Amino acid sequence: MNAASARQLHIVLVEDSPSTRRIIIDGLTGELSCRVSSYISGEQFFADFGFCTAVDAFIVDNLIYGDDDRRLLDGCGIVSRIKDHRRYARVPVVMLSTAGDEDAPSFQEMVRTYYYRQKISGLEAGADDVIYKPHGIDLEDDPEAFPMAELIHKLGILVHRRELQAELTRMNLQLRRRNRELRQLNENYLQVLSFVSHEFRNALVVIGGFLRRLARRLDGDADQRDLEIIISNCEFMEDMIDRYLILSRIEMGRLRLNPVKIDDFSGSIIEPVLKRLGKDELRDRIIYDGSVPLADFSLEADRNLLQVVFSNLFSNAFKYGHAGKPIHYGVDEVDDGYRFHVRNTGTGIAAGDLKRVFQKFRRLQDEHIPEQKGVGLGLYNVKEIVELHGGRIWVESSYGEWVDFFFHLPAKPPITEDGSSPPPAARKYEGCGRRGGSQQT
Repeated sequence: MNAASARQLHIVLVEDSPSTRRIIIDGLTGELSCRVSSYISGEQFFADFGFCTAVDAFIVDNLIYGDDDRRLLDGCGIVSRIKDHRRYARVPVVMLSTAGDEDAPSFQEMVRTYYYRQKISGLEAGADDVIYKPHGIDLEDDPEAFPMAELIHKLGILVHRRELQAELTRMNLQLRRRNRELRQLNENYLQVLSFVSHEFRNALVVIGGFLRRLARRLDGDADQRDLEIIISNCEFMEDMIDRYLILSRIEMGRLRLNPVKIDDFSGSIIEPVLKRLGKDELRDRIIYDGSVPLADFSLEADRNLLQVVFSNLFSNAFKYGHAGKPIHYGVDEVDDGYRFHVRNTGTGIAAGDLKRVFQKFRRLQDEHIPEQKGVGLGLYNVKEIVELHGGRIWVESSYGEWVDFFFHLPAKPPITEDGSSPPPAARKYEGCGRRGGSQQT
């Protein structure tokens, strides 16, 4: 009986017929070495069983009679009470029912009568299977007429199925426990990431500040270049840590909007970004080509997060665009908000990579693109920030010529009643592109 054969099974039998009871007990103890607890009636079973013993399977006769041939208890009632008990709800039950000769011409009529209804009643009561024992045959004279092999086979299947279910339940509980542990480990990791990033950033800001003060006092070109290299690396580390800080807030579900009304878009967003990037060459290459005059432009958004978006897009345009070529950005009004874009002339992005540029830790490998420092988080963070505002971001490119990043923002971001930001919207803005190309997400 599969895995069950490794241990002794305990079978409970409720059967009023002495000959049937003896055949079953002999078969189970002889062939399977089972321990069998036998009861001749439902009353005896309920009085003596106690419902506290470990059982592998029940065998219950459908009709229980007393010595005077008076029907004492319906087997379906016994099955129902067994299945209603919490301890035995999943323990398999095989019901014994009496049937006529299935080869007889009247069998089709018989299955629509009492015997067939017995099987249906047993299954509805909770029995896992029903076995027909012979009717009109004296089992004392012909014990081979009882389908013992079928009973053993079905018991084996049912007991093994129960053991598999128990193992599956155990593994599911173990999986849930491991998932809880992993969630806790991930929470711990994110907290450590956030803490360490904050501490590193604070130290780097202090170091960078003093290095800049020293740089202003030095006259020698060599010393000046050395300090500029140190400052550049400090700025790179600050930028990298800022990206990890945003990532940790995203992963922990703590990235929240603090929307304010932005009237002076250039002074509130663009100028602080260019100042932080600290590249005069970049400032000279920036060209505004939007249809909305920045002086007349107003929207509600998180000022700090929007600066992060433009900082990443401008930085990418500067790093991957052709040296000296202009970098265009603009704002256009659309029906349900504003469409922004940042475009540079350069190698561009291959068509097969357009859908991957916003993936976390994704850095595109292209022999025509100069190697740049980075961790592959900038555009992922940009995408999360835009979607947190209820917007959408996409990219268009002509490989070898240009790349243009677009994003759409509503005039007012969605905010729930408790003041928090909802999950990123799943809206699609068809036809938002400026150049008629296909929209890539």
